[in-house]
Amino acid sequence: MNIIKKLLVSLISLLVLLLGFVVYHAQDNAIVTTEEIIADDEPEQIQRAVDNFLTVIKVFQTDKAHRGAHAKGHACVKAYFDINDDVKPELQQGIFNDPTKRYKTWIRFSNGTPSIAVDTEKDSRGIAIKLLNVVEQGQTQEFLLHNSPAFFSINLDDYNGLVESEDKLKYFLNGYNPFNWRLRELSNVLDTLSEPPYSPIWEQYFSNTAYKLGSHNVKYKVQSCQPFNKAVEQDQVDPDFLRKTLAIELANGDACLQFMVQVQNPDKHMPIEDPSVLWKESDSPYIAIATIIIPQQQFDSPEQQQFCENLSFTPWNALAEHKPIGALNRVRKLVYQASSFYRHQFNQTIVPESLDW
Repeated sequence: MNIIKKLLVSLISLLVLLLGFVVYHAQDNAIVTTEEIIADDEPEQIQRAVDNFLTVIKVFQTDKAHRGAHAKGHACVKAYFDINDDVKPELQQGIFNDPTKRYKTWIRFSNGTPSIAVDTEKDSRGIAIKLLNVVEQGQTQEFLLHNSPAFFSINLDDYNGLVESEDKLKYFLNGYNPFNWRLRELSNVLDTLSEPPYSPIWEQYFSNTAYKLGSHNVKYKVQSCQPFNKAVEQDQVDPDFLRKTLAIELANGDACLQFMVQVQNPDKHMPIEDPSVLWKESDSPYIAIATIIIPQQQFDSPEQQQFCENLSFTPWNALAEHKPIGALNRVRKLVYQASSFYRHQFNQTIVPESLDW
């Protein structure tokens, strides 16, 4: 009887896994196009997202209002963004059209939650990159990435539903019909909530959303230039160990990151409107087109930390050649504007006018 029970348990487990696999892939019905598709209800969904984002900020604000996502910054560091000299001609668009060009840059590393959480918790991690004076004085080009290659919502309605739901697990596993479960979105959330990295510079970061690169559609990736090197002893129970580890690393020398693009192949399953779909590297490998050098520096003075908090980042600070595309990017335009306005007004601060260094 014990053998029969074990066989039944194994069979049921196998069937559950098989059903989950079928449901997971059945939910991927994204249309692949090279042009954006705007839903009829998108203006209403965008306003709903703005309201939800401001609600999140107000829930977590204390004596200060923080960002609605990626509230805890580890550091803002000075960096150089160097265009590689071997960029393919068809990718020499926008800021990448001059292989000799070097841009002064600010980089902010962060945890993903809207609360000022300790670094030891599972969380998403982000990098925001602000290139200075890209065409004329004062103009910036900004890239925002985080540590999961696919986003956790299929569309704006799903995103708003998740933010508004009180029971997050029930939102993903709603009812008894598994074909109504949001398994792919749940899987992406679990991928995002990862163990903390050794240091922010050793994490891999992905844009999730697509962008123009001239006539191409691309996604971005940032990763270290070198293989992992555990050169710093750290206290991983310290609530701020990511900032402290980075401070030691940059006190000892430079850091190097690769900036990469993945070009959409419209003949493969690489949609631009559904950021929950992973663009497979087997369909289109990432190509390194720039090198980020973070020079040896000290960044953790109170003045620089406050400067960092007052900065705003948005993917819409971009040249036309790098226009953000897809529903998630379109909603970010107004959400980030509203978030920045509310945060600076509540804190009685302004976005720094002088960014050069």
